[in-house]
Amino acid sequence: MKLHDLGEFPFLRRLRERLPADPRVLLGVGGDCAVVALPGTTVLTTDAMIEGVHFRREWTTLTRLGEKAFAINASDILAMGGEPTCALLSLGVPPDTEVEDLDAFFDGFLHAASDCGAALIGGNMSAAPCLMISVTLLGQTVHGVITRAGAKVGDDIYVTGTLGDAALGLRMLQEGRTDSSAEDVKGRFLCPTIRFAVSRELAARHLVHAMIDVSDGLLQDLGHLCEAGHVGAVVEAPTLPLSLAYQAVLGKNHWDTALTGGEDYELLFPVAQDQRETIGQLAQTSHCPITRIGRIVSQSEGLTIRGPDGTPLTVARAGFDHFRQGQK
Repeated sequence: MKLHDLGEFPFLRRLRERLPADPRVLLGVGGDCAVVALPGTTVLTTDAMIEGVHFRREWTTLTRLGEKAFAINASDILAMGGEPTCALLSLGVPPDTEVEDLDAFFDGFLHAASDCGAALIGGNMSAAPCLMISVTLLGQTVHGVITRAGAKVGDDIYVTGTLGDAALGLRMLQEGRTDSSAEDVKGRFLCPTIRFAVSRELAARHLVHAMIDVSDGLLQDLGHLCEAGHVGAVVEAPTLPLSLAYQAVLGKNHWDTALTGGEDYELLFPVAQDQRETIGQLAQTSHCPITRIGRIVSQSEGLTIRGPDGTPLTVARAGFDHFRQGQK
């Protein structure tokens, strides 16, 4: 059935019946506004995904797209030491969209939200020439807000997971590659893994001085962290965590994509040197690789990438910018 045959309000009634009860939600989908009761400090984020700009229908399933729409917002909440609580979702949908396809999108979104303990509480739907997705996500910080500022000279710099996979995956999608290595990295672009367990533990144990998620490329996001903290940084390129699939496609000594590729949604954070053992233990208990890639230095030393012999490396660009040409 097409959406224009069912209509907006019948679809929303069907959706409302799918939403589980949540004691935090006093009034959810169906009112002029949602009403929630949340303790502690609330952090908020919003992000948009537009067909033809951020995704193509032929690359992904609608379920996977729903999961990603939630995940990229949840990653921002986690980077501030919060836990997702409530989501608002606005959709622009072509009227000839199959209702079953829209159901599949909500399957993915609601599944991802449920994994983080978050509830969909409202939003909006409108007819549009292409699929447009806008998510506003609220989070709760029980252990205080972690900002980008706060890095201290001498801190180690860590990153979760592996770097560059999503950017490489996008390239493989654009090139139509179907080999096994390409499939592995394409998955990282189509549906990123958010580091809920790591963020929760870092916040609860007050281990981090600052944190950011790697959405626009390691160098660009590390630059934001350094700017906010009035510090510099040294990154040792040979220590960058590269997946086996990345190495199979680009080689183990190709660092540009890992340094500048966006949409990895890994956590990047400085930690005092005397916490190295603790971070190692956290990597084991959370079942997530956490790699030390450099250190914080004085602001006057700037941001430097060093190669295997210790000499500085240069890259063509720092990372992704929506409004500069040829970046993605």
